[in-house]
Amino acid sequence: MKLLTVSALLCAMIALTTAANEVGKDGSESNPQGEHLVEKRSTCFRDFWGWTKYGNQYFQFFPNQLTWAQAQRHCQALNANLASVRNLGEYQAIQRVILNGARNNVPTWIGGSDAQEEGYWFWIDGTRFTYANWCQGEPNNVGGRENCLHMNWTGNLCMNDIPCNARYPFVCARKVRRSLE
Repeated sequence: MKLLTVSALLCAMIALTTAANEVGKDGSESNPQGEHLVEKRSTCFRDFWGWTKYGNQYFQFFPNQLTWAQAQRHCQALNANLASVRNLGEYQAIQRVILNGARNNVPTWIGGSDAQEEGYWFWIDGTRFTYANWCQGEPNNVGGRENCLHMNWTGNLCMNDIPCNARYPFVCARKVRRSLE
């Protein structure tokens, strides 16, 4: 038991002393000039291995081409949800996670939907839909079937509504557990 305790403490100490400074510690709505997303990967806590911390969330890109519902189920299996976006800083942080994972800004599922009521957008994790970076003319619900949200659409890298049965890679988000910080 002593060895396990010492190992856990050593691991925590290493993680705390070698971790990179994070961007957007206050979760502010802007990304000041010169501020860069620094990947902060967990070295000891297996639950967050490969996840990138920004503000009070961890994000991870998955290249699997899934429907929106399949992607959400995949995230839930990891105690996460499809990513929600509360401000420009988070949007840019998620774009960086996608770029690092895909080596390109590919269209990617995030957790927005208006499937319950047309025109009423919500985030799958229950947070209020207060920020959007819609492409020009979006959301447009072409054919009455575009109820799910993806980002990095067109060269403008903006948000677009699209049918939920389309297949795209996705980003999951997990809230920071205070006990692990």
